[in-house]
Order: sequence, then C-alpha cells, then structure tokens
Amino acid sequence: GCVVHDSKDDEYYVFITTDTTKTARQIICAYEMRPEIEEDYRQLKDFWNLEDFKSTKLCLITFHIICVLFGYLMFQIYVATDEGKKYSGKSLPIIIKNWSHKASKKLYPKSVIIYCDNNFGIFPFIEFMHLYASLNLPIREQLDPVLTYT
Repeated sequence: GCVVHDSKDDEYYVFITTDTTKTARQIICAYEMRPEIEEDYRQLKDFWNLEDFKSTKLCLITFHIICVLFGYLMFQIYVATDEGKKYSGKSLPIIIKNWSHKASKKLYPKSVIIYCDNNFGIFPFIEFMHLYASLNLPIREQLDPVLTYT
C-alpha cells in the first residue's frame, strides 16, 4: 500500500493492494484509471448487450463475450483515429441516434455474411441476391435452411 498527502486539503489518503510487487506510483496510476474502467464497464453492460445471452452453452456465451469485447475494442481504436474523434466521449446509443442512414449508404454498401460449418463468405447484398436467384430450385432448397437458421 501507500499513503498520499494532499497538501491542498491537508488530507492523507491510503491506497492498498494485495499485489506486493506494485510501487506506490503504480498503485496510484491504477486507481486513477478507475473512472475510465467503470465507464467502459457501464457502456459494455448497458449499451453493448454484454449480458444478453441467447444460449446457455458455454461455447456460445464465450463467443458472444469475445465478439462484444472485440467490437468495443475496435470502437475504442476507431475513436482514437482522426476520423473517429467526432465520436469521442459519446456512447453507442447517442451515436446510433444521430447516425444518418442516407449519408452512410454511399460509404457502406450492404453486405451478407454466410457462415456454415467452418466456411464463410462475404458478399455484397445485390451480388448475393443475383447468385441465389441464378441457382436451380433443388440447390436453393438445400440452401434455404442455412439462410433461415437463427
């Protein structure tokens, strides 16, 4: 642990940790990160649906948590870029509320991701529709269960 004297208020503060390898400065630095950590946790829980599980299977829960954390990490990295600075300090619901679908159509064309077993494909939506429409009926019937699986 460590004791810090705040000369402004003439108060002493005690910071304690069970990690005996930490220096006093490291303990203070970790404590100063607390508000940011709490805000990250709040956003993950409230806005990113970290606790919204659709299954009780451990592998699916783990996959959900990893995907949410990965998405949140990518968002944090994006916010640190010049282009993403406009979203700094904003939560996901505020960004979504102010997001212009019309403006993004040109920048982000719709895509379809098809995943089955260990294979996947990413198609522009219109290309996928053309591919599907060009298939003969028996093949479309085999593909339909994969496309309707939820």
